Amino acid sequence: MNEPKVGEKYNPAEIEKKWISRWEEKQTYATPERSSKPKSYVLGMFPYPSGEGLHTGHGRIFTAVDVIGRYQRMKGYDVLMPMGWDAFGLPAENAAIKAHKNPIDMVPHNEVNFKRQMMNLGLSYDWDRAFSTADPAYYKWTQWLFLKLYSIKNDKGERLVYRKEVSINWCPFCKTGLANEEVQADGTHERCGTKVTQKLLPQWCMRITDYADRLLKDLNGLDWPEGILAQQRNWIGKDRGLMINFKTTDGENLPVWTKFWETIFGTTFIVISPEKVLESIGRGKQFFMEVRSYVNEAVNKSEQTRLEGEKEKTGVNTGLVAVNPANGKEVPVYVADYVLANVGTGVVMGVPAHDKRDFDFAIKYGIPLLQVVEYEDETINEAVAKGKKSHEGEGKLVNSGKFDGMDAWGKGKEEMATWMIKEGYASWKINYHLRDWVFSRQRYWGEPFPLVYCPKCGDENGVVPLADDQLPLKLPYLQSYEPTETGQSPLSRVKEWVETTCPNCGGPVRRETDTMPNWAGSCWYFLRFADPNNDKEAWGKKAMADWLPVDWYLGGAEHAVLHLLYARFWTKAFNDLGLLPFSEPFLRLRSVGMVLAADGKKMSKSLGNVINPDDVVAEYGADAVRIYEMFMGPWEQTISWSPRSLIGCRRFVERVYDLVNRDFENKWQASDAKLALELNRVITKIGEDITALKFNTAVAALMKFVNLWSDSKTGLEKADLSSLLLILSPLAPFICEELWHLLGNAGSIHKMTWPEAKEIKEEELTVVVQVNGKTRGTIRMAYELAKVEGEVKNLALADEKINKWVMGQKHRVVFVSGRLINFVI
Repeated sequence: MNEPKVGEKYNPAEIEKKWISRWEEKQTYATPERSSKPKSYVLGMFPYPSGEGLHTGHGRIFTAVDVIGRYQRMKGYDVLMPMGWDAFGLPAENAAIKAHKNPIDMVPHNEVNFKRQMMNLGLSYDWDRAFSTADPAYYKWTQWLFLKLYSIKNDKGERLVYRKEVSINWCPFCKTGLANEEVQADGTHERCGTKVTQKLLPQWCMRITDYADRLLKDLNGLDWPEGILAQQRNWIGKDRGLMINFKTTDGENLPVWTKFWETIFGTTFIVISPEKVLESIGRGKQFFMEVRSYVNEAVNKSEQTRLEGEKEKTGVNTGLVAVNPANGKEVPVYVADYVLANVGTGVVMGVPAHDKRDFDFAIKYGIPLLQVVEYEDETINEAVAKGKKSHEGEGKLVNSGKFDGMDAWGKGKEEMATWMIKEGYASWKINYHLRDWVFSRQRYWGEPFPLVYCPKCGDENGVVPLADDQLPLKLPYLQSYEPTETGQSPLSRVKEWVETTCPNCGGPVRRETDTMPNWAGSCWYFLRFADPNNDKEAWGKKAMADWLPVDWYLGGAEHAVLHLLYARFWTKAFNDLGLLPFSEPFLRLRSVGMVLAADGKKMSKSLGNVINPDDVVAEYGADAVRIYEMFMGPWEQTISWSPRSLIGCRRFVERVYDLVNRDFENKWQASDAKLALELNRVITKIGEDITALKFNTAVAALMKFVNLWSDSKTGLEKADLSSLLLILSPLAPFICEELWHLLGNAGSIHKMTWPEAKEIKEEELTVVVQVNGKTRGTIRMAYELAKVEGEVKNLALADEKINKWVMGQKHRVVFVSGRLINFVI
């Protein structure tokens, strides 16, 4: 192996190749056995191993993870910094379909490419801990954990995991069901951008709603960005309202949850969601053909489409009549698709005088309006009274029986709630926006469910779990695995795999043919990294005590209500099972900003503006690319790629290389005193900035220092050169390792400790001179003299520019030793 020589030209390709090989050979980044040192678990969200390989957004996240991990090691922590592959799910499967390959063959090749790219970037992962979520040795434990979750029952005796026929979000392109969290605000699939529809299918669901309150409350103890916390709070969406029980004239209950019960006397119709009608039909209730046709059409629309249709309301009178419990009046019951089954109870009291949606519906179908809140604004009040518009706002109750004249949002609202509860048809109810997690996917590339359907000994869901010794249930290799149009998984076509025997009775049974979502593997991967080679259990107790929870978790904000919420849910469930001693997985979370193309547009293959890390590393060197990724702007902000700035970072690396060689050839002259003083300031600043993820200001401070260093005639002695390389090494590991050995230092620089800033007494100090609190100048003085009031006063008054403000006037002096003198006239 070539050793560094003085005066050689900087050759990043040669240097990087050498140190990649040597670090791997010497296992420089192997995770240490836990010691008495503090621990630091540093983790970046592991990537989907797509065919395209890493992109610059990955580079920004993973370089930041690496900088933190390297710094933590140097600060004396036992560091766990692993990497693996989130291999199951739609991203990998869709890529494999496009390439006409089976993902079982394709994904491992992609993983090899990702690892190569990461090593070329100098990322200091412990590769002995790497795994793929699609490896049977890993998903054996995903299946085992699923069965543990299946065993949980709440205080009502309901399973945490259950099977139910539900109207689900359906992606026509990917041909699979989606969780609510996977549908974007515009009604499209977050993966492929296709408009989502609805499909009625039997699905496995997880009762995440049982954990809603804990998921919400425990956010308060997390060191996460406020934006992510707000997204989770809003998604969980805790609200307090009244559950009011309307009844039809034939005795059927129509429970309504509302926060606006003060308008109940203004109810002139009831609206139920199409899904609620379907449930009634399923129970044998008869409806007109017009109702059935409307419902069948409505349930196939996506929620977004139904919400977009608010300008043109549609609905059908069901023929049912409900009784308003507040005043005994009968009102018609409509079915309308603007009411969603998963909002409240799926039943809404129509108050057209005080709700815009209800107003539009009532006007279209000739339903009367009844004003029950009177407003101070006469124009608004007259319009509402005449049925020309609706209005929601503070006012006085009218047409509301004994509550007339009371404040609608004050005393009237409070007393009305008390009265309705006392009357026995209303009760307080906490409601959540969060819905149970649809956990089934009708695709091939996912973890098979470890369940069989047995007609003899199946439980309430009709299933029997596989025994532990039957795990993993491996995914069969298929030549044709494209998704179907029917809602059936491709696995349903594999007769020899589907048909098997019951683990209990030995009778003939069928396997579940849906697969788990890609989130299953990522819900617990951070736990497995602490104990990746354990073939006896998913993780050992000692490993959890040694390394968990995660101390630093870095990734994209797009996972706020997907992976981050699901992982928190599973962690709490595992804690309930006694499998974990903690209930929150990620103590500190930081979100990275997106890297845009140089033109400010999102990088896209179709636009031809994607930046491949392989290309820029080959052209500029890995250290320059790493420094640029950290320097391009505040880490949490979206930034456009700038080739010009990247060139500047390459020049910076070259200058460091050349200056170390220059000072080495000067035979270690004593450091320039001012430069040594500035180096000590930089040592402190870089450490503080890395901890605060202010990587751009850390790089800026280093660049400023290198400018001073370049101008210095004396330069730096060996000890100070070594200190400089140490603080630069988390950002530029290759060049620092090379130059560390050039200086004759023993061992890897990445095994060294962070340098301590020395206390160096400045030879001179700058003292600010003020007159009546206004700065009138500064003076430079010898360090010791600047501490003496008389010396400072005499020198200040000897300066004509200062003396003119004081001369001939009576004054007193305020003196701050070594810093400031103020002449108070």
